[in-house]
Amino acid sequence: MQKNRRRRPTGTTQNTLAIALALFVQAGCNSTMPSAHLGSHIRLPVPSAQPEETHASMPDNDAGEQAAPDDAAAAESEHYVLTAHNLIALTFDTHPDIRSSYQRFKSEEARYDFFYASRDSLTPRLSVTNNFSESRADETVTRDRSHITELSLEKRFFDTTEMNVGVGWRSDATDQAIGDNPYISADLRYPLWASRERLERTSEEIFRRNELNDAQLDYIQKVRRQISSAQFQHHELSQVGRTADHNRAWLSDLEALARRMDEAANRDLAEDRKRIEAEITRIAADVGVAEGWYDVQTAHLKLETGLPFEVTIELRDEHFNPFKGATLEQLLEASTKTDPEIATLRNAMQNAQTQYELAKRGRWDIALLMNGSSSFEGRGEDEGVSDWAASVGIDVSVVDSRVTDSLMRQAQANIARFKFAIDERKNGIYVDTLEPLIRLETIGASRDELVGNLPRYERDYQQGVEEFLAGALNVDDLLKRREDLFDRQENISQQTFLLRANVTQLCRATGKFFELLDGRNGPASATGTGSQPAE
Repeated sequence: MQKNRRRRPTGTTQNTLAIALALFVQAGCNSTMPSAHLGSHIRLPVPSAQPEETHASMPDNDAGEQAAPDDAAAAESEHYVLTAHNLIALTFDTHPDIRSSYQRFKSEEARYDFFYASRDSLTPRLSVTNNFSESRADETVTRDRSHITELSLEKRFFDTTEMNVGVGWRSDATDQAIGDNPYISADLRYPLWASRERLERTSEEIFRRNELNDAQLDYIQKVRRQISSAQFQHHELSQVGRTADHNRAWLSDLEALARRMDEAANRDLAEDRKRIEAEITRIAADVGVAEGWYDVQTAHLKLETGLPFEVTIELRDEHFNPFKGATLEQLLEASTKTDPEIATLRNAMQNAQTQYELAKRGRWDIALLMNGSSSFEGRGEDEGVSDWAASVGIDVSVVDSRVTDSLMRQAQANIARFKFAIDERKNGIYVDTLEPLIRLETIGASRDELVGNLPRYERDYQQGVEEFLAGALNVDDLLKRREDLFDRQENISQQTFLLRANVTQLCRATGKFFELLDGRNGPASATGTGSQPAE
């Protein structure tokens, strides 16, 4: 059968078509991964370099090369000065649970991007085809053969758009003639409405996004829990250290008293001396218990911070309160705006709302179909001959209502779930902010009163020592005065612990940890041999 052939309209027309298709494909390949859009409005802190990259530099050896001790020796050479402030960044950068949770989040992010990319992919393809045929009629035998080499690009877009572009060379041969010609072809399927495939893909995307959001929320909550736990442990260790100091001071005072007992003349103080020596023995035992407990709590602090047990730490017992002068209304407003958990939940709710709107209008499946091809002037039988063809069509079908209804119910359930989670987080911020704010005010006033009266207890004891040596005060009353001084010091220490613990609770409730991590310039930990000693 003779082919219908036409002259090409112009070379410019074909070139324009090829360039337009190439640009369209290129634009589809450079789309941004969806995980970047999901986290664009969330300040999500990222742990810094691996802990081994923050180790203190080691001394050089004789050859001028860096020494390479084992990990245990390197850890033993490290010294950390810890405050409630720099502990935030240190725990964030070193604790394995935080780093593990972050990697799980990145894994879910990569899986979500893979889900997207696998449905928004560009596939180059090279195909070579050889066809042979033979027909017989009476004494006539006709043999045909053709050779086709084609390089094509298959592009799939996430919205279910499909496009194929190909260029190739076709060679046809019969017993009488041979013809060669290059060609170009393209076809496009573009959804004008929410197709069933798009709805099903949307349903799967909702599931994937929820998995990613859950991993992100788990990471945020892990950071909040672990840093607050490390700070609580820091405050507890500081309190144990203060108790040990108070016991050592008590022991020192009793030992000084025992040395001065010879100043009492013309008195028999044998029984009083035994009473004081027994008290010295008891307080010395308390000092040993406090020092042992301090070592245990130090190990717990290293565990909560993620530090190796071989390193040495030194506490700088300083007050840390980034909320000075802030009111409840200011904290609630700032927390609602900056809390990464609320931002993640709002992001998820907005995504679910978008999917609901898509499902709501997805009753019809309407797609635009386009196809075009053009053969260029060839050789042989096709010398000086070219042809082209184009088609446009619309494919219309009705989507099963069960598909759209189930997707709408799923989207509505997710919208409600995220809304309730946001309300729960807001309520938690309110309650967890109100309580420590009130406690900071009341406990602060109580502590100030205790601190103000402490010098009176110190003077009472020193005056009691002189009265005892002069015979105007018995030993039990004197020891009671020293015990009262110790109790007052311990009350102040307990109030100090409660104040700092409530600051930590405020940091956890308001998301202050994330604000401090977001504004840091590198790790805030003091590491290495250059750490400054506590004052």
